[in-house]
Amino acid sequence: MSNPSGPSHRSVANIRSPVSAQPGAPASPHTPLRTISSTFGSPSALRAEEDCVILELGSRYLRAGFAGDALPKAVVDFGPEEQRRPGDLRRWRIDYKPFEESYVETKGWGEEYELWKPDLRGLDMGLVGDKLDRAVRDAFTKFLLTDSRPRRMLLAIPSALPLPLLSTILDTLFANFQPPTISLMSAPVLATVAAGLRSALVVDIGWAETVVTGVYEYREVQCTRSVRGTKMLGEATFKMLSEAIDLVGTGDKPQDEELPSFDECEEVLTRIGWCKPLKKSVQRSFDRGLTPVVEEDELRSSTRDMHISAKVDEDAAVSVPLSSTTPRRTLELSASDLAEPCENALFAIGTPEKELDDEELPLHLLIYRSLLQLPMDLRSVCMSRVVFVGGGSNILGLKSRALDEVTSLIEERGWDPVTGRAGEQLRLNTKLQRTRPRQDGPTEVLRLDEKPGTVTIPASVQEQESDPIEGQLKREASKGTPPVEAGYLRAVESLGAWSGGSLLSQLKIPAISIVEREQWLQQGISGASRSGESNSSSQRQSMGPGAFNKTGAGDRSSWTLGLWG
Repeated sequence: MSNPSGPSHRSVANIRSPVSAQPGAPASPHTPLRTISSTFGSPSALRAEEDCVILELGSRYLRAGFAGDALPKAVVDFGPEEQRRPGDLRRWRIDYKPFEESYVETKGWGEEYELWKPDLRGLDMGLVGDKLDRAVRDAFTKFLLTDSRPRRMLLAIPSALPLPLLSTILDTLFANFQPPTISLMSAPVLATVAAGLRSALVVDIGWAETVVTGVYEYREVQCTRSVRGTKMLGEATFKMLSEAIDLVGTGDKPQDEELPSFDECEEVLTRIGWCKPLKKSVQRSFDRGLTPVVEEDELRSSTRDMHISAKVDEDAAVSVPLSSTTPRRTLELSASDLAEPCENALFAIGTPEKELDDEELPLHLLIYRSLLQLPMDLRSVCMSRVVFVGGGSNILGLKSRALDEVTSLIEERGWDPVTGRAGEQLRLNTKLQRTRPRQDGPTEVLRLDEKPGTVTIPASVQEQESDPIEGQLKREASKGTPPVEAGYLRAVESLGAWSGGSLLSQLKIPAISIVEREQWLQQGISGASRSGESNSSSQRQSMGPGAFNKTGAGDRSSWTLGLWG
């Protein structure tokens, strides 16, 4: 038996929990209530709050997916097959021919397959909004499999997108999908991020034009463009196939039903289209110490053992079956014929440079002039980080041909913007070059240890004496820092603008411009403040010495469209 006179802390009565002072609480022992965190709530509610939908919008395709993914889940095109009414099931018929309505091009090459064109005159903005609404809705319901809850959006668009078109896009997204905010980011900058770089020369071989953008520290510093793009390349492929059909036929001009369709021309270009290598062999020099030739030697030895030749047989015949023509036929084309559209459309072979307009420069000349317009320090960094993106960059042999052409131009002209016969005569005339100092002026006083006739080098030209202490400090500061690749041509692969937007959104990096739904519905595009009107007292927020800073981050009442405002 227990001793009632024992210590009070050993009493059985003290073991019971004290009565709660809260009113309404049960007096008997009970399981304490647990507060369930919102982290362990409904997955759909969490996904709706935290997820951000990444949209990359081009003139022909829409890419959509969630932030954090490496690749988009949906790639939707704007072709005629995607614009049929709901319930139109003719494509599932047994006797359905997908090419039956694309024999004659009434408007222009590929205009039925694009969302917009660079020339907005005559473009129906209402139709553009309807096409975009249907494409985004199909991506949400068929590929992303999400509910109708509003989600934040990040929009990757070209930096030169016209303002009326941007207004139509934002009106459609805010009115039909109710996202709380839409972040705007530049596609060339996102392509640079997806390549793992801070600076690059982004060559976007798009549908209607080719755009070369210089990016330095996540900022666009220079942009040039040319009308030579995939649209011109597809039209050249169509002409090549039409001429081959004309030669096979009776000699008369082929009728409309005897010509290949747009879809089949694109399939021929995608499957067997290629670009010839440069005839003049260009040996690229690497001024980096070691020359990376070990992998090339191993590849050459392995291909030699497997009896694989590096030379391309341009006379090899290729059979091209055409199913969209009436009657169906098979063309026998050589490999050189299949490379001719790329030669004419993108590189303008056979056309003198003086006959080319500034807006129709070939690909290699456009890249060279873009590098020439950059400052010297930016040029040395960007030329070693050439990023090819766009649908036209997937053509076999196009990247190496473009780099070889640019290397040939650099060796021929250097970095002198003056070209022509007068500039060449100036470089070759030794009398006009000041290689020696002038003899006129006051008589030079010689030192005691100098002999007459000794050539004196000016102090501005002499090499600087090496300082051992400064050299040691530089070596200590550069320990653990990789060397900067600069001063030579090099191509870098990129995952694309969509992957760059997905990465930045997952890392919570602020965008160039963030548009809120309430402000857009109240003010529209006229409520956006220009960059010069932004509040100067707001703190700059960036992830480095570059862009992605949100102008007016401290003042939510003022907002801007960034590059597009």
